[in-house]
Amino acid sequence: MASAVQSVQNIIGYTFNDSDLVREAISAAGSIVAAGTRRFPNGNKRLAILGDTVLQLALAEEWYDGTEPRATYDRIRQTVGSNNNLYSIGLASNLDAFVNLAAGGRTVSPITMAATVEAIIGAVYLDANNMDTVKAVMDTLGLTAASLG
Repeated sequence: MASAVQSVQNIIGYTFNDSDLVREAISAAGSIVAAGTRRFPNGNKRLAILGDTVLQLALAEEWYDGTEPRATYDRIRQTVGSNNNLYSIGLASNLDAFVNLAAGGRTVSPITMAATVEAIIGAVYLDANNMDTVKAVMDTLGLTAASLG
């Protein structure tokens, strides 16, 4: 598992202080994973919810600093934060190779991949406690308004 943690860190360009957060982030819902004294009976569900909110906050901050109308923010949020985009980002970044699936799982579904990307964002937020670091990881993954072209 240490190689999966290191690989994910290399992909996102961030080194965690608490590597258990990475383990939790790459544990699909339904998988049961333990790291040290912590267990993640619901996989990355909780981190994914947090990560979705942090992603939206980072996008809102990026929009707020500009002069674009509210409709632009809505489009950015719906496009960048969509499950389809998160799934594509996860595959393009090869993060799917490191997802711990539930028993019997063979492939990473689009929803699982999207939740894993969100969970990674949530894990970075908890570990770094710094939105600039979160935004840097999002930029590395291509999760910014600028990535829309």
